[in-house]
Amino acid sequence: MKLHLTGSPCSQQRHCYYVEGDDLSYIVDCGYQRCYAGDELPHLSGEQIRSARYLFLTHSHENQAGGLFHLIQNGFAGRVVLTTETARQLTIPLDDPIILEAISLPYEEAMLPGGLGVTWGRSGHCSGSVWLRLSLDGRAVLFSGDYLDCARVHAADPIQGLTADMAVLDCDYGTAQSANSRRDQVTELLDAIRGAIDDGRPVVLPVPLYGRGQGILTYITEHLPDVYLFGDDRFIEELAHLNASAMWVQQRAIQRLADAFVRPLPEGFVALGVYFISDPQLDSAAARSLVGSILQCGGRIIMTGTVEPDTYAASLRHAGRAQLIRYGVHCTQQDMLRIAAQNAFRRVIAYRSDYAPTQQVYEL
Repeated sequence: MKLHLTGSPCSQQRHCYYVEGDDLSYIVDCGYQRCYAGDELPHLSGEQIRSARYLFLTHSHENQAGGLFHLIQNGFAGRVVLTTETARQLTIPLDDPIILEAISLPYEEAMLPGGLGVTWGRSGHCSGSVWLRLSLDGRAVLFSGDYLDCARVHAADPIQGLTADMAVLDCDYGTAQSANSRRDQVTELLDAIRGAIDDGRPVVLPVPLYGRGQGILTYITEHLPDVYLFGDDRFIEELAHLNASAMWVQQRAIQRLADAFVRPLPEGFVALGVYFISDPQLDSAAARSLVGSILQCGGRIIMTGTVEPDTYAASLRHAGRAQLIRYGVHCTQQDMLRIAAQNAFRRVIAYRSDYAPTQQVYEL
C-alpha cells in the first residue's frame, strides 16, 4: 500500500492524498490554493482520479475541497464520503454521497464496500469537519484534517488512544511559535477592537463563512458586550443555522452565540461597530465597497487568518491599511507532538514541522 502526497509542492496549504491499495484506491481531500497561479490544483494524474473508488472530504474549506469540480470533470466516478454539514456547505451538488453520520458514530469503525474500514470523529474546526482513520489491506492511515481540540465553538472528539501505520497531522503553524499564546492572541485582538471603537473607528473582520468568525464573535460578545455587531447576510444565516447543526457545536457555545445580537449591514451609512464579512480575502465587490467606506471613516481592517498573496486583502495589508492579528485555529508543532504522544502512530507526517515529508510517496 502506498500514500501519495499529491498536494505538494503547496504543503499544508493544499491538502490532497492518494492512497493506493492492492485492489482499491482512495483520495482524501482535494484542496485548491489560489496563490499558486497555474498550479492551484492537486498533482493527481488522470489515472489516479479515475481509479479512486472513494473521495473523503474532511471539511468544506477551499484548501480541502476546492478541487472537487476538477476531479469530477476529469473522470472521478467514485463516491464522495463526508458529513451532512460538509455536503450542505459545498457549492456543487453530489450524486449519491456516503454520509458519515449515517454509517457510524464517532470512534466506531464502519466497513465500506471493497474492505475499507472508516473511523471518524469531529475535528473542532467548523461545522461538519472531521478527522479520519482509514484501514485497508491490514494498514491504517490517520488524517487529522484541521483538528483543533481547544476550539471555542465547535465540538471535537479527541484523537486519543488510536493506532495507525501513518498519521498525517495538522501542523499549519509549524515550528515557528507565535510570539503570543492563543490567550494572548485573543487579548491582542480584543484590545485592538476596543481601542478602535473607543476612538470612534468602526472595525471590519473578514472571516471564513464557516469556523473562525463564530469563535471570535463569542469573545466579543463576552468581553465587549456593548459593541454593536454587524454581519453580512451569509454570516447571519450561518449563525442561525448552528441550532440546526447542534451536534457540531459545544453546548456552552450555543448559549454564547445565543447572546450575540448581530445586525444586518447598514445601508447607505457607516455605523460604529464591528463588521463580520464572510470573505477573508475580500474578493467580492460588495466586500471591497464596504471596506472602502469603512476606511473613509477612519476605520480599521483586521485580518485574523492567512492573507493570500495577490489578493485585495494582501494589497491593503501591504499598503498599511489593514493589519494581521492572528486568531489561531490550527496546530503548532508543539500541539502536533502532544497529539502524536496520545496515540500509537508508527510514522508521522506534519507539514511545516521537523516531521515534514521528505518524499512524495510513502510505503505503508
